Amino acid sequence: MFRRIAVHLDHGVDMSRRLEFSLRLAKAHDAHLTGIFASYVAPGYFYDEAGLWVRSMDTATQINEQGRTAAQAAFSEAARDLGVSASWRQGEGSPADCVARHARCSDVLVVSQDNPDDLEAAIGNDFVEQVLMSVGRPVIVLPTLGTFKAVGARVLYCWDRGRESARAIADAAPLLRNAHALAVLTLGEGADDASALEVPFEDLAAYCACHGFPLPEHEFRNTRDIDVGDAILSAAADFSADLIVMGAYGHSRMRQWIMGGATRTLLAAMTMPVLFSH
Repeated sequence: MFRRIAVHLDHGVDMSRRLEFSLRLAKAHDAHLTGIFASYVAPGYFYDEAGLWVRSMDTATQINEQGRTAAQAAFSEAARDLGVSASWRQGEGSPADCVARHARCSDVLVVSQDNPDDLEAAIGNDFVEQVLMSVGRPVIVLPTLGTFKAVGARVLYCWDRGRESARAIADAAPLLRNAHALAVLTLGEGADDASALEVPFEDLAAYCACHGFPLPEHEFRNTRDIDVGDAILSAAADFSADLIVMGAYGHSRMRQWIMGGATRTLLAAMTMPVLFSH
């Protein structure tokens, strides 16, 4: 069970969906929920008395403070109505640094996929990527589209036998113990991929059995002619998964930036919640 859950809050349009999801997750796990408000003050432009555009930090700061107050009131009221134990945190610095700092005393963090159209969120560029790299906790990222009342009934786990994927299945254990079905996805450029011989699937299946996870179904996808991230999304859709569990940034961020990678693809094109572990 998750005992402490953290959720990123701001005054953007995605906040209410994120809060609703986090409250349901906390209720299901009888967990404490920490709301972390993190939003920088974006300079605003307004008409002055002469009808000209002028920059006003004071006005922008005031708007941000009003948004913070409204977010805190909505968070406290929603938690109280659902009977969820809750606390509030806020801080200085960049939104990513603030969220990562306060979420490290939680079991899991909930954020939303970057939404370039959500200007009110004011979280800066690459917010989710920065949080994933620095928080040291698993992060559930919600897509900007769709409603997800519950996750974890049907889970697709991405297993490349690497460090990040090994952490991911352990981090997802509180959800996997209540799952109804679990698919284990491995990717390669041929059915005789050499990496398949390094760690037998039976060892992973035994690990799942020891922890009370569902009996895993092993799925292999050939990535010779398809992007790895697209292969993951396709497999998840075919399995009717409601959650993807995977390691984040198994390669360096520089390599991911230059060549692309599964993490970047999922963050850009996700269609269901993803639990990332790094």
